[in-house]
Amino acid sequence: MKQIQQIKRVFPGGNTSKGFYSFYDHIIGDDAEHIYVIKGGPGVGKSTFMRTIAQELLDRGYKVEYHHCSSDIDSLDGVVFHELRVALIDGTSPHIVDPKAPGCVDEILHLGDYWDERKLRENRAEILHLNARISEYFQRAYRYLAAAESVYQDWEATIGKRISSGYINQQAAELIQEIFGNRPVASVEGRIRRLFASAITPDGMINYLETLIDPMPCKIVLQGLPGTGRSKLLNLVAEAAIQRGFDLEMFHCALNPDRVEHLVIPDLGVAITTSEEPHAYKRHKSDLWINLDAGLAKDEAPDDGEVLATVQKYYWELLGVAITYIRKAKETHDAMEKLYIPTMDFKAIAELRQKILAKILASPKH
Repeated sequence: MKQIQQIKRVFPGGNTSKGFYSFYDHIIGDDAEHIYVIKGGPGVGKSTFMRTIAQELLDRGYKVEYHHCSSDIDSLDGVVFHELRVALIDGTSPHIVDPKAPGCVDEILHLGDYWDERKLRENRAEILHLNARISEYFQRAYRYLAAAESVYQDWEATIGKRISSGYINQQAAELIQEIFGNRPVASVEGRIRRLFASAITPDGMINYLETLIDPMPCKIVLQGLPGTGRSKLLNLVAEAAIQRGFDLEMFHCALNPDRVEHLVIPDLGVAITTSEEPHAYKRHKSDLWINLDAGLAKDEAPDDGEVLATVQKYYWELLGVAITYIRKAKETHDAMEKLYIPTMDFKAIAELRQKILAKILASPKH
């Protein structure tokens, strides 16, 4: 149980209706002591490098934040050790990361220094071909995700015309009072950290909400159909939090990163989550549930039922097709990894990993 509480899992980027969308600037704050940016091709051991160091620190009692790859949930895009203010980040495409303060904060670890370039060049044509196929699969997936988002917006519009902005504002005001009471506006605003709690992956829709929401003593659950104003309510609460000086974490929708789905205020131990498939929340007696459907006017248009049945059908079908192409991209990426793996000097990489671990443990924060 102790180890579970030590682990937090998120996605720093996602396959969305806007293409690949990155919150990489939010992996670690500006107060970072050291950021290791890992470069290198597929199959060179970037994820293993990070995972092994993370396990070593976890075994020493440190909390670990795993940043999973939305295109392969078994791979990591980064790991963060907030107590040490240290992060290791995959700096390769599509989430290219370059040092902002090289030498004093950021350091590049180029695992490409440990491959046999001659062997790689023997497979040059095949690697270029596979790269092109991966790009094609992702672009097709993003077009289907854009179509799914368009259909979802129709779903929201059909429901949203039956609820007033005033009702959402009232619900937000009551919730703000419940959370903050009479706490005044602060002289210094809080900060917002933006990430994804869920992702559209080759394995379908995946989330790690249990590592984000469950540890919070106070859990508030927003229930309501698309279009009932859940994201607007969360944004209003978020604005109230930062005005009162609280730092918070905002988790965005895997399909449309402009929508907010979950909110955590660590200093208050408060989490606000939305309950909707595919991340429906299990009801607990101690949780506060707010059902926004209660604000819906009863006067449905004659054809609303037919419209909603149609949009739901196509929404899930389009998502399914997109996931199929993301899966094809992963399978192709796996084939490309097999061309890189035999060229790597993994013994030398393991030696580098031990040096970096020793350096992290020797940091002033240790």
